[in-house]
Amino acid sequence: MDLGITDRVALVTGASSGIGEACAVALAVEGCLVVGTDISKDGLERLEARDPRRFRSVVADLADPEGPARAVARTVEHFGGIDILVCAGGVFGTARGGVFTAEAGSAASEISPDDWNHTLNVNLRGSFLAAQAAIPIMAKKHWGRVILISSVSGQMGGFGAGADYAASKAALGGMARSMALTAGPSGITVNCVNPGMIESPMLLNNHDTSSTDRVAGQAAMRRLGQREEVAAMVTVLASEQAAYVTGTHLDINGGYYFG
Repeated sequence: MDLGITDRVALVTGASSGIGEACAVALAVEGCLVVGTDISKDGLERLEARDPRRFRSVVADLADPEGPARAVARTVEHFGGIDILVCAGGVFGTARGGVFTAEAGSAASEISPDDWNHTLNVNLRGSFLAAQAAIPIMAKKHWGRVILISSVSGQMGGFGAGADYAASKAALGGMARSMALTAGPSGITVNCVNPGMIESPMLLNNHDTSSTDRVAGQAAMRRLGQREEVAAMVTVLASEQAAYVTGTHLDINGGYYFG
């Protein structure tokens, strides 16, 4: 199936690894020109090495109030515009909660104000500022796709992460609905994707394998998800075929949670 996004320009935050990297690659396979951004150059070289004509990288810190807009501006400089924004950049935070609370012993009281602010600034404000900068550019063409990578943690109250992470991811859902209403008249869709337990560096760096395997075994599919499986659905939302899909939540959790 032709997804109709050949030569569309995409910006993917958090593209140095994990779901963000998989989304960048999947969009390029469908013919997009892709700019990947992350807090450091580490990992971004892999994208540029795949095809220097199709990939560019931009170092930008989502916690910096100027970082997201800078990444959007650099995308326009590289490829002349921006059509697709995938906000996959994020941090897990230091606290633990949800299904792993008993094992980790962390609680909301252990989250410092600085920890809270950092998690919300990266996960929520960073995505908002990127979308805020990108949408007016998309509106000039009366075509655009904004896809926010949230998490099942925002639906279940943690799922292994602390209250700061869960709050930041839950808020992305409300932001998607609000932006969908205001951006829709300009031909722009805004959607939210909620991955479950996906085999990625963020998961593996924050939980031991025995715990993740045990929890994944409670999902209908009885396994961890793969980042490429999330990227495939993100690519569909970015396509022409999803032109009438906006303000939605797409759950990709293997049947662990039915919201």
